[in-house]
Amino acid sequence: MTRTARAQGYDALWATGSAVPGGTQQLEKRPDGLFRFTGPLNAGELKVMTTDVYQQGTTQFLRPQLVDSYLINFGLTYVVTSDAEQPGWVVPFQEDTYYFLVDTKSRRITGELFLPWNELLIAGSAFPGGSDDTEWKRDNMLPFLRDHDNPYLFTWTGELGDYGGVEPGYFKLEGQMTWGPRELHPYTHGEDILEAEQVRRGGSDDKWHVSKQGTYRITVDLLRETIHAELLTSGSRTLEEQGTNAISQSNAAQPTSTGVYYDLMGRRLDGLHSGLNVVRRADGTTVKVIRR
Repeated sequence: MTRTARAQGYDALWATGSAVPGGTQQLEKRPDGLFRFTGPLNAGELKVMTTDVYQQGTTQFLRPQLVDSYLINFGLTYVVTSDAEQPGWVVPFQEDTYYFLVDTKSRRITGELFLPWNELLIAGSAFPGGSDDTEWKRDNMLPFLRDHDNPYLFTWTGELGDYGGVEPGYFKLEGQMTWGPRELHPYTHGEDILEAEQVRRGGSDDKWHVSKQGTYRITVDLLRETIHAELLTSGSRTLEEQGTNAISQSNAAQPTSTGVYYDLMGRRLDGLHSGLNVVRRADGTTVKVIRR
């Protein structure tokens, strides 16, 4: 049995044509209602249709408004037709990292070859030294590690929790050590990082929230736009139940006249180590210290 689109809006869409490996592939519907395709395409023609199998008189096609419209574009208008002979979208060459979006509200298709980012960093107040009482510290972002075999895959391991400052316990991801243009956000502001599955490139300045203090491992796939967080070590209670922030607990567990020490991954140290250290002083201020 084939699946069809609703009269108002679409439940599902499929890509078909000579450019699509295997002949037909279903598009993924994002939380914001846009449909996404990510993956390899061959040189040829691509059509977007409203059923998984063509049915004369039922299937509709989202064809370009203008002939010879390339799939790689900054946003081109489509029109809906039931004529299977109408031309589709031009895919000029074979590549493994095509990415296109179908916006059914604005009736536009936008496509690109998605190239890997050089870096990915975590920014915010959810880790030691990430924020003060005035702002998030741009220069204190912590880097992810990029996978050697998959340049779109990034992993970060470190401590997350409530460390005070602006929007305590919140963070977002940056593609450079400054605010934009490359950023990753959740689809819903305040989404618990342990429940997060998808990331959104750009858009509104929404952030993830950390509800449990502990050591995390976060894995991000830029091409697939996915995120997965694991809580490696934690206390038995949430931050709200504890009624105190994580840095206060750290000071209580490791009292010292000079402060509490962290590496750039946010992991607590027993003292100054070789290289760059983040030191959280007893008065709440944070400094970077280099030990040679």
